[in-house]
Amino acid sequence: MDKRGLFGNCMTPNDIIVEQIGLSLETFQMAAESLSDILIQASEMATECLINDGKLVVAGMGTSASTGSNFVSKLQSQFERDRPGLPALSLSTDGIVTSAIAHEFGPGEIYAQQIRSLCHSPDIFVAISSSGKSPAVIKAIQAAHDQGITVIALTGGSGGDVATLLDENDIELRVESDRLGCIQLTHHLLLNMLVELIENQIFGYEL
Repeated sequence: MDKRGLFGNCMTPNDIIVEQIGLSLETFQMAAESLSDILIQASEMATECLINDGKLVVAGMGTSASTGSNFVSKLQSQFERDRPGLPALSLSTDGIVTSAIAHEFGPGEIYAQQIRSLCHSPDIFVAISSSGKSPAVIKAIQAAHDQGITVIALTGGSGGDVATLLDENDIELRVESDRLGCIQLTHHLLLNMLVELIENQIFGYEL
């Protein structure tokens, strides 16, 4: 057996690690070059919402749900500084609520029904979908628009159906990659930066 062992002619573990890190760094650099101004705009919109007694309402499916809940935890708690919590809500975390809605209205309604029940202007809906094709997220965006709620959408690839639903008042942070892992990591990074930008705008910039 050669030094590649069980991997034969496939990539070795070291090859995979180097490739994944390289692809992620390339995607991060792309985001820095193409999304910085849009991210600042999103932070200003979110800050305006929060200082006017609104809240950020967040949802996604699968890994995107986890990413969204992580974002909410940093807003409600702390991130890079000591400061009061900020109002944010994850629609993905209460399994009893989502299962009840899925049972009564269908799985595609698990977020839309919560938005109808809980949200009003000046709230902002933060929609996270790596593919831009999640039916539950799409229906949630439609419900948000019906409620007069602005959307900040994090998408990937071509933006999918999510991108086609957004109107002139919404913001899209699109990671133009065909690698799911790179999109998900970049969404996490973008939301970390969004928290820090919001912190600085509300509580002042730390030197």
